[in-house]
Amino acid sequence: MKLIPSIFIFATVFTLACRGAPSESGDTTVPPEILAAIEHQALIVDVRTPEEFADGHYPGAINIPHETILEGLNQLSVTADTSVILYCRSGNRSGQAEQVLQEKGFTEARNAGGLKALLSAAGEQAVIPAPTSSH
Repeated sequence: MKLIPSIFIFATVFTLACRGAPSESGDTTVPPEILAAIEHQALIVDVRTPEEFADGHYPGAINIPHETILEGLNQLSVTADTSVILYCRSGNRSGQAEQVLQEKGFTEARNAGGLKALLSAAGEQAVIPAPTSSH
């Protein structure tokens, strides 16, 4: 009879552990405060590569690769109290960028996670720029 409680405990722990785990694409649920910040004109920053950004990005987002996030925001004269929403493909690079910014006093920097989850949560579609002509 000890088997049934053990199975129940295992199932409960497994369910709770997987609850916040990212999907294969790395996307997780976007917190409501991120969506509220976007509605209140937060600066939306795609921290992926320029090539990834060109393949599709969140409407109104700017592109600053995560390796240069602090320099990029400084070049744009973004102040530390500005609400900055960061995203990438899975939430990993945007998490790294968030940590860098938080350490430098950007108290309103938030990691929105992956692009697909952000688009879905906000009811938006990716912006895909028209190809430029080489003529």
